[in-house]
Amino acid sequence: MTNNTLKYTNARLMAIQAVYAHMQAGEDWDKLISRFLLEEVGGSIIDGEGKQEKMITLEPADKELFSALVQYVRDHETNLQETVQAALSDNLKNMAEDGVWAALMKVGVAEFYVNENLDTPIIINEYVDLTRSFYDGAEVKITNAVLDKIAKVLRG
Repeated sequence: MTNNTLKYTNARLMAIQAVYAHMQAGEDWDKLISRFLLEEVGGSIIDGEGKQEKMITLEPADKELFSALVQYVRDHETNLQETVQAALSDNLKNMAEDGVWAALMKVGVAEFYVNENLDTPIIINEYVDLTRSFYDGAEVKITNAVLDKIAKVLRG
């Protein structure tokens, strides 16, 4: 993975972390964005499980992409939530309430708007890969299917 690609991937991951943090704690969006940009929070992941867990600091993220994604979610959160809900089958509607997955999907859909020049398959692959960072079950396939369905509506 090139350094630029890694910067963009880490920006997406940090955006998911910020949206999730807002969903959990209701922190003011502008303060939250500032805290992430100043690297007071975010920018790291947990590696391993159980007694072997350790925090790993990520390479610096692309701050412009991070800001654009989080600001888009801030400004359009209800619409993004409804878009994801509409793309889910009835038996999966409760997934849109899962904090991490819901945050991931909001950021993923936001990127279709924020990054209009980036090819759809690249965006979908990025968020499928990010889903694998959090889940190892059906969520990966569901993320792929839902983003593909939404992309067809948004981008044709």
